[in-house]
Amino acid sequence: MTLLPNHYETFILTQSSLEVIKKIREVTTSRVLFQNLEGTQFRFIGWVKENRFRVSLKISRPNNYIPLVVGRIETTSSGCIVFVTYKLFPVTKMFLVFWSLFILLAGALAGYQYQSPLYLLGSLLLLGLVHWITWSNFKIQLKFTHKALLEVFI
Repeated sequence: MTLLPNHYETFILTQSSLEVIKKIREVTTSRVLFQNLEGTQFRFIGWVKENRFRVSLKISRPNNYIPLVVGRIETTSSGCIVFVTYKLFPVTKMFLVFWSLFILLAGALAGYQYQSPLYLLGSLLLLGLVHWITWSNFKIQLKFTHKALLEVFI
């Protein structure tokens, strides 16, 4: 288990890797998030290359917990295997790590300054709450992203 939210998944498909890449490419755009994409067939924003893709679900308003989907496609004799990693965007990870370290440092300094371990304990509880909220929201958004990816593959 890691401290930062992520999820790994493997899809075994009977379709060829070229068909899967074509399906993902048809529903993915590389346009900027702030452009109006309403009414289009695009479900994802990102890029698709030969046997790799990096996409995220198309959203209408900002959401820090939406997973970044990084996929790798390998050809097999009867279809293909798609290895998928769901993770937080790099900027979201950076802020989570920064504030986690800040909370720990502030609790340690306050505990040292006032000679009370309760401040450190309080900061650990706050840190646990922040990470619980992050993991919970990530899992909620993961369900939507997973469902959209399955609809593309099937």
